Amino acid sequence: MTNNIIEQAKRGLEGFAIGGYHTSGNFSKYREDYYKYFGDPDDETRKYAIAAFTCMLGTWETGSLQIFQPIQEWEENKKWSSNPLDQKRFYRFKDYLYALLAHHEQIEKEFPYMYEDIVLFLIKIEINQGIRYEEWFPEHNPNLFQRLREEILIPKQHLVDKRSHRKFLLKEIGIEPFFESDQFR
Repeated sequence: MTNNIIEQAKRGLEGFAIGGYHTSGNFSKYREDYYKYFGDPDDETRKYAIAAFTCMLGTWETGSLQIFQPIQEWEENKKWSSNPLDQKRFYRFKDYLYALLAHHEQIEKEFPYMYEDIVLFLIKIEINQGIRYEEWFPEHNPNLFQRLREEILIPKQHLVDKRSHRKFLLKEIGIEPFFESDQFR
């Protein structure tokens, strides 16, 4: 299963070197529970599980794909889909947030550039949507979102303004740069 997590995450990250979060992250094709591997003892498995989550949030924030949806929206959207597999392509936001809360200190130390983007996206998604997560995802316990704010988003709010060069993120994930400006010299 571990190798499958890595392979599926790598497939979902295809195109990232060219267009970042706009051209990658089609994780709706796959149904892996990446959050279960945020604390995996294998470094590569852990890295790719977190990279998948970062990319899911990034594609959501850019508007190119929304992986996490409230159950009511997902139920409505699958009615209109001609693909019967859509019923299986559902990621529970709460599962990823609980895993993030459990492992955020380790993630920040090991993968600071992915962590920076995770914080940025979680803050911007809520702002851009104009609705608090508690209202948007009423099926989830509101204490989850309160913990997310208190333990991560408020203390790490300064990361929103940091915005490190993407070449550091590419290197951290292990993606070969496409553009000259993303190369290390």
